Amino acid sequence: PFVFGRGGEEVLRFREYGVESTVIPGVSAAFSAPLLGSIPVTHRGISNQVVMCTGYGKDNTSPDLIQYHPEQTVVFLMAVGRLRVLCDRLKTLAGYPGHTAVGIVERAGCPDQRTVVGTIDTIADVAEEHDVRPPSTIVVGEVVRALLADAMESGDGVEKEFAGLVTSC
Repeated sequence: PFVFGRGGEEVLRFREYGVESTVIPGVSAAFSAPLLGSIPVTHRGISNQVVMCTGYGKDNTSPDLIQYHPEQTVVFLMAVGRLRVLCDRLKTLAGYPGHTAVGIVERAGCPDQRTVVGTIDTIADVAEEHDVRPPSTIVVGEVVRALLADAMESGDGVEKEFAGLVTSC
């Protein structure tokens, strides 16, 4: 799909040269990558809406952020390179609480895929500690905890600090 990509621009460029290309529809990484990392983008009772954002706008600008809502999931594509700034902006400009869950699915679908989780307050440090790199999909919202909750409990049923959990394919 042509989500935040150049697909449409490339089709138009081909047409300038008299070439009609064939576009084969697919599924955006905004939906597939999170689930490959055990993060649904919606979950009954947790999140009933999904917002998709790019990490870099035209001319390398930062996108406008939608205001915080507790039953909302925000998926960022192409944003891991400015994760710390993004988290700061989510708190200061969009009203997100620092304890909001964040998951990063790195290299989704590849043999070396990883899911790294934390909160808005911790994820930039966690990602740096684990050397998270593109391609990565960032998911912000409490759905990050939905399927990973068991992994976050210690043997006595007490939830561990939600930071630094790393799962692999």
